[in-house]
Amino acid sequence: MKIVCGLSAVMIAISVIAQVDEIKLEREFNEMDYSPQIAGYFHGDIPEDKVCDVRGLFTGRGLRIVVFDLEYYDGREEVKIHVVGNQIPDSVCMIIKTLSIENELFFTGIKAVDLDGSIKNLPPMRLVAVKEDE
Repeated sequence: MKIVCGLSAVMIAISVIAQVDEIKLEREFNEMDYSPQIAGYFHGDIPEDKVCDVRGLFTGRGLRIVVFDLEYYDGREEVKIHVVGNQIPDSVCMIIKTLSIENELFFTGIKAVDLDGSIKNLPPMRLVAVKEDE
């Protein structure tokens, strides 16, 4: 009797598994999923070697950042540049690495393309590139 009950329980489990064609996992996105980031930094201090992370600006939701404005100090004056794409230009990365001061970086006008092709305006971001103690 135990074998028959055990066998019927296994058969029921197999038939239930066989009847499931598709499992959908739905995730609810929060505000941080839409916030732009660099190497996991959203706001505040960022190690200067992380500013030019190879992933560039990105979001947790998978939006593709296509354009942004960047304001920074180049050692002489405040500079504002318009960037197409999601990467900080190499010339700016070199300036940040050579300056011995903390450098505020303001990212504004950030636009991204959603998975459905729609354009999204993202919130601005302020980071401070800091030298790490060696």
